[in-house]
Amino acid sequence: MSQSLNVVRVNILGQQYVIKTSADASYINKVADYVNERMDEVKQSAGDDQSQLRTAVLASMNITDELFTDRKEHDIVIDKIEAKTLAITEFIEDKIKETENK
Repeated sequence: MSQSLNVVRVNILGQQYVIKTSADASYINKVADYVNERMDEVKQSAGDDQSQLRTAVLASMNITDELFTDRKEHDIVIDKIEAKTLAITEFIEDKIKETENK
């Protein structure tokens, strides 16, 4: 079965884009709003005289930095959870062995 595509119109830096996607329209609008905000921040900080391509590239770099930072933090949290899970498992196994040896 093929999934039907939604057609979503979004506005990024005054440009209209038509997105064909299987994702929910509200999700695509959130993504577009986020991209638009980041691009607007870059444009404001660097001045209006830069091209939209340059603005898009710099905003993409900022968004990618956010993604990589979040992934790194996620990996750190996962490592901590795995270490605590291992410690708890070892503790429980030790208690079971102690109980069996009595």
